[in-house]
Amino acid sequence: MDFSFSADVSRTVTEGYKIWLAGGATVLALAWIRIPRKWSVQLLVVLLAISAMNYARWGTEAATRRLDAYDLLHYYVNAKYFDELGYLDLYPAVLLVDHDNSGPFFDQGNQYLAQDEDGHHLESIGHALSRGELVRRERFTEDRWDQFEHDVLYLQRTVGCRRRNSKGRCVQEINDRLWRQLINDHGFNGTTAWTAIARPIASMVPVESIKLLGYLDVLLLSAAIAAVVWAYGTVPALWTALFLLTSYSTRWPYFSWVFLRYDWVAGLLLATAMLKRGKPLLAGLFAGWTAVLRMFPAMWMWGPLGKGLSGLVEGTVHRRLLVFAGGFLLSATILQGGATLSVGADQVETHFHNMLDHNDPMQLSSRRIGLALALSSTPWRGTRVNKIIAVEQKKRIEAQKPLRYGLAALILVALAWGLRRSRDDEAYAFGFFPFYLLTTASYYYYVARVTLIVVHAADLHRLRNRVGLASLFGMELFCNWAQTVHSDHRLFLIGTLSWLIAAYILIQVGWLLLEARSPLETTPQPPDVPKPQEG
Repeated sequence: MDFSFSADVSRTVTEGYKIWLAGGATVLALAWIRIPRKWSVQLLVVLLAISAMNYARWGTEAATRRLDAYDLLHYYVNAKYFDELGYLDLYPAVLLVDHDNSGPFFDQGNQYLAQDEDGHHLESIGHALSRGELVRRERFTEDRWDQFEHDVLYLQRTVGCRRRNSKGRCVQEINDRLWRQLINDHGFNGTTAWTAIARPIASMVPVESIKLLGYLDVLLLSAAIAAVVWAYGTVPALWTALFLLTSYSTRWPYFSWVFLRYDWVAGLLLATAMLKRGKPLLAGLFAGWTAVLRMFPAMWMWGPLGKGLSGLVEGTVHRRLLVFAGGFLLSATILQGGATLSVGADQVETHFHNMLDHNDPMQLSSRRIGLALALSSTPWRGTRVNKIIAVEQKKRIEAQKPLRYGLAALILVALAWGLRRSRDDEAYAFGFFPFYLLTTASYYYYVARVTLIVVHAADLHRLRNRVGLASLFGMELFCNWAQTVHSDHRLFLIGTLSWLIAAYILIQVGWLLLEARSPLETTPQPPDVPKPQEG
């Protein structure tokens, strides 16, 4: 594959344009019912077309050639060689390959983030090389190591150094800073179910053809958007695509540059669409699939659970939700059971403990978002706050656990009661709320707000949905502005965004509680949306 360089614009340029695109979407959402339908749809199509060209960086290189060597070294390489590497030994093996081939190729610094049964901890490069030797000797055959070495070097040096500056230093796709960041990252954390699915796919595709794997996410997301068209109509699908192309959360990983990093997003959308079309069993199967792919999407079940329990309080049994839950359990059980048989119960346990350590407050990075960041941040100080998260803030997050979980519990109970008159698909889409309240996930996982985009855009006759849709795009306006103007102030961005999401959640929950006071049969519905049925 030819890796010659052609000058598409940089990501920084596209994020500058995203400010205006997200701003236009915000205004359009608020003014939707004030503008003639034909004009509003045409404006939406124009915004989407410009956003697509902007996401593609106004050229062909991003969509057809470029790859993310950083991410592929984690998700392609570790999936392909999972039998030998497991969850703990990617970095030692990669560093050994680098040093065995006239390395270090990049300025690696003097330490890396090691992983073992006790968690993550910094060790010397010498420690990595010794560990790598042990892994090679005890787990790899000679032929298998040769293949591994070939794949690593191709991604590190051919893809990773596809362009050099005038001094001969690699600047794209990896440079010295990114390499040091890579070996001090938290390693491979794909679930065992994801690994069981991805491993045979990665093994079938040689590294030289890896761009083909990048299109899997594009195909899955396209299928999910098609399902949104089928379930909700063209306009909600257009809004969904617009969000995916303007969101700060999709700045990385980049569509088509990585391997199965957005499969879980497609699963969330497919489950939502199936619920809207009255197919709870299929919806449950998709919801179970997406839950085992990334674990946290299981939280989207809170909305249906809350609606079901609230219904029982009022003497109503929501049978469709029981079918939905059955499909979820069936899918999750079969997929996770198969994964356990495939990779081994010991790897399931290792991944579980790895995730617990990964989410420890002292492991937090300045890319994480959640209620924990909101309560511990002071965004009203603007850029006078620390540029990155400090140890003092991590300790504050740990100390605030009782307060945080208490507030989260109150909000989640209120959400459950507020959803008792909502459609099943709405109840599922609002599963984003416990994700925000209970976790501290990296910014790129916040593309999960896409389920909220769908249900807001499905009924823009409601003021709540127009305000909700505008709020979500307004957050993207802020994030792209903050990244463009204050690119080195990460804490300002994530702290402020965490507060904005908290405000959005409180407003939406309050609004849902007010709406739920209306009798079920008189709850306003747009002309093309069937009224919810009891039972």
